[in-house]
Amino acid sequence: MWEENMDSIIAVNKPASIISIYNPIYQNASDAVDNVTVCDNGLSTAHTNNEINPWIKIDLQNMFDVLEVLVYNRQDTYGKRLHDLLINVDENYCGFFKGPAANGDRILFLCSSGSRGRIVTLMIKSKEGEEDILSVCEVQIFVIL
Repeated sequence: MWEENMDSIIAVNKPASIISIYNPIYQNASDAVDNVTVCDNGLSTAHTNNEINPWIKIDLQNMFDVLEVLVYNRQDTYGKRLHDLLINVDENYCGFFKGPAANGDRILFLCSSGSRGRIVTLMIKSKEGEEDILSVCEVQIFVIL
């Protein structure tokens, strides 16, 4: 893994948006970029309602070469909800995780060269006719500064 240098983790407190919010009091898009990596209950996660292809978008506020995306899964009993997760940087493919994840998993996506952009999107690719919930504890994005 890229040598963890806090200066290279670019997503902390960046603007984030989400397709829907399960509980607006606790589970906002900003919870995915608050630099809190321990979410032992669902209250501090970015959490959607049941949706077709639910997504979270993080605006890096500038163009970057994205090297890695590290997703921290929630640690409670619903970790298996994280599956079929697609990561894009603008329209550029970064990675895919089939899953399902386990509670507390950290899932590392190594972006190929050409993963340059401003918006990082996490999206569950729902199966035909099904809805899914996207719930993550934290998303760390490593870039070349």
